[in-house]
Parts: sequence; C-alpha cells; structure tokens
Amino acid sequence: MFNLKNIFLIVLLIISNVICCQTTHYVFTISKTNVYCSKGAAGIQIDSLKTNDTLTITWSNGQTGVTSIGNLNEGDYNVHVVIKNKKDTTLNFKIDKEECPVVISNHFTPNADNYNDTWQISNTPSYPNLEIVVFNKWGQQIHIQKGTYTPWDGTWNGLKVPDGTYYYVFYFEQGKNKTLKGDVTILR
Repeated sequence: MFNLKNIFLIVLLIISNVICCQTTHYVFTISKTNVYCSKGAAGIQIDSLKTNDTLTITWSNGQTGVTSIGNLNEGDYNVHVVIKNKKDTTLNFKIDKEECPVVISNHFTPNADNYNDTWQISNTPSYPNLEIVVFNKWGQQIHIQKGTYTPWDGTWNGLKVPDGTYYYVFYFEQGKNKTLKGDVTILR
C-alpha cells in the first residue's frame, strides 16, 4: 500500500538486444515507501517485457521472484534483475526513516453513548516511551500516562472531571524535551 509519503524513483535503463534489426528497450521503475508509521516497502515495474522474456528478480533482503517487498527497515537496498539470462542490472535505492506524526483529538464527549467517549491520540505505538500529562485550568496535574497509551476517559481519581478545557503535554520520550502541547475540551 502506498500513501502520500511514497517516493517514486524512475530509472530508465536501455538494454539493447539486436535481433534481426530489432532493438528491445526495457524501462525499470522503482517505487518505495519510507519507514513512516510502519515498515517501508519497495516495488519494481519493468515495461516492454515480451511474453518470451525470462525474468529473474532478486532483492537484497533475500526475496526472489516477486515484484514488490515489504517489512523493510531504514537502510540501503537493491534489486538485481536478469532478463533472458543475458541482460542484467542492479538498481540501488534507500529506505529513509521519517517521523510518524502524532495526531491528538482536541475534544471528546465521555457521556457513555459509545461514541467519542475517550480521548483519542493516534500513532502512539511508534513512541513506546511516551509520557502524557494533563492539567486543569489551575495547573493541577489530573492525568498522567507513561509508555503504552490507553485512551483517557475524562476521570481523575475515579471521579468525572467537569466539562471544560484541559491542557496537555505529550512527551515523545519520557523526560525529554521534544513535546507537543495543546488543549483538549471535554463535553458531556
């Protein structure tokens, strides 16, 4: 699956094969998805293949005979392609690591209607050492989480907090400087 973070590398490689005044050109297209919120992936497309062409594809991660691979970590990779056991090429590419964005909901309605009852924060599995601290309008800490995120239900010491705006700090790593700050509104 490719998304907006896909990067397409187009490599035009002309392999001439002169057979009775005929030239065959092969066009290789490498597409890749960087490590984003999940592992990376890559694929190859070869245009101008003929039905009688024999094709061997070998990826640097050890997979063979497939036109796409997944579950790639950040790093350098290549794909080796052999056409008709005579013409071969190796295409190099790099899977980069990009930051997975944390998306924090700005409100929730903990009214037990099974809709939007908890505070949702997406992509938290990418940050296993996170820390989230929520404060009320007087600066009192009313909620804290470390490590795995569990959606907050709008309670403090077992009691429902009043409707209103609360302020949070999302630490990507516990005790580190990289943070997201904002507010969340509770409406019951």
